[in-house]
Amino acid sequence: MKRIGRRDTNIFSLAFLDIIACGFGAIVLLLLIVKPDDSGTNIFSENELLKNLFSLQDQKKPLEADLLKQNTKFNELQKSFELLGKEESGIFKQIESVKQQQSIVEEMKDRLDIAQQSLTEEMKKILKENKRDQEVGGIPIDSEYIIFIIDNSGSMRPAWDSVVREMQNIMDIHPTIKGIQVMNDQGIYLIKGYGGKGKWMIDTPSNRERVLDMLKNPTNLGYSMSNPVNGIRKAINNHHIEGRKISIYLLGDDLTNSNVDLTLDRIDRINTDKLSGKKKVRIHGIIFAGLAHSNLIKYSNFMRHLSLNNEGTSLYIPIPNHKGWVDCPAGGCAYQGD
Repeated sequence: MKRIGRRDTNIFSLAFLDIIACGFGAIVLLLLIVKPDDSGTNIFSENELLKNLFSLQDQKKPLEADLLKQNTKFNELQKSFELLGKEESGIFKQIESVKQQQSIVEEMKDRLDIAQQSLTEEMKKILKENKRDQEVGGIPIDSEYIIFIIDNSGSMRPAWDSVVREMQNIMDIHPTIKGIQVMNDQGIYLIKGYGGKGKWMIDTPSNRERVLDMLKNPTNLGYSMSNPVNGIRKAINNHHIEGRKISIYLLGDDLTNSNVDLTLDRIDRINTDKLSGKKKVRIHGIIFAGLAHSNLIKYSNFMRHLSLNNEGTSLYIPIPNHKGWVDCPAGGCAYQGD
């Protein structure tokens, strides 16, 4: 038989070499993975990773606390912003209200201007010449302080109830004042504890009652000469202050042993500011009398000119039971009636 020919087998073919090379490479790769390099530190070691993890956890806590604080501040700022928004809204409403009121005031002013322009020339003349009646005009009530200067001589005894009543009426027409002072015509203070320069009794209902109660007994009010010059001088010197509104009320029934013109001139000098020429105080005269006699006429004339010259008012109070007594130089009294 003919022998079948076979190809010779070579165990060192290329395929075999490939297998050997791959196996060797795999072994080398396994050695590299399993056995780390001893020459340096591997940053991916388990210990280092745990340390970094714990460190990051430690850093997380303060960051969370800070974040909480920031959130709290944010919430507070948000609330403040909301409040400011509400306040701003309220302010805008107030501004609008003020604008509306201003508009109303301006409209009223325009109407008043139109009304004033419509006045006739005759009406303007009347308004210009309209002045307080200097003879019997009403008592001005713009004073902050009032001083009563009272003639408490013997001739005033029959009129004393009327004196107390008129003082109450005078205080009633001054409902809001700052101070009260009471003295007789010689400048003797009649309210104990309140006499002296710059002193005033504070105006209260109880103090008003105290003044009236004190006046009920005229025998305890000191000596009087029926001449108010000394009382006016002391009242102005002790209580006048520039810019202070004061009214003096003279209450009496006669003027004894005095020249009317000379007395008026003395009081005018006392009550006139030398620099400005203005009156320091208002002076009003309250005249108490019964039967007509020469001294009463003299006193009434004196009071009329005194109040006229000192921006005041004179009032005549009739006393039905007054018999006309007047004071005499020696301190006694003489009857001047029928």
